[in-house]
Amino acid sequence: MNPTSESARSARSARSARSGRPLGFDRSEALTRLMTLFWETGFERVTQQQMATATGLSTSSLYNTFGTKTEIYRQAMDDYLLRMRTVLEPLEHGARGREDVLETLTRVADVLDSAYGRFGCMATTAMTAPADEYVVAATERYRERIRAAFRAVTERARDLGENVEDPVTTANLMTAALLGTLTVARAAPDSPELAAQLRALRDFVNGWRRP
Repeated sequence: MNPTSESARSARSARSARSGRPLGFDRSEALTRLMTLFWETGFERVTQQQMATATGLSTSSLYNTFGTKTEIYRQAMDDYLLRMRTVLEPLEHGARGREDVLETLTRVADVLDSAYGRFGCMATTAMTAPADEYVVAATERYRERIRAAFRAVTERARDLGENVEDPVTTANLMTAALLGTLTVARAAPDSPELAAQLRALRDFVNGWRRP
């Protein structure tokens, strides 16, 4: 037995006992659980007990670790928006036009087909009743990021000779359509309307094909 290692384990156990955190507590995993809870339930409806249950923490340890409910929600929103970068990656960092948009739409469809699909979009849900000015600013940046990403890909498409006449107008239309689709995903996840909207977006983008 290594006395130094044993001493370190004992110190960690003592700190965990004092803080109320379970042994092996993973802050990143706990934040993911909180993000999922807020994503599914919405800020207003999430209770203190639900947050404690989701993380396995005592109430005091929950707030010692993450802060107030509003502060927790801010962190959860930041975590969600960070994850959404993967969906927007083909638009922002791709080298194609139409194909990059179709790849992004495929990634959106994959999210909507996942276990989280019925929750829609955490950011669009927050836009209707933001918790505070921090969340207002975060969701505004999210919308602008989507718009800038569509602007970048439509300009690439035009430069590649695809049938995109006005990248600014097209980017605005695509942004509105995507945000609307994500809103429908929460309001009516099983509705044929959702699949129809995704098909319409794909059909519109396929119209960019070179003559």
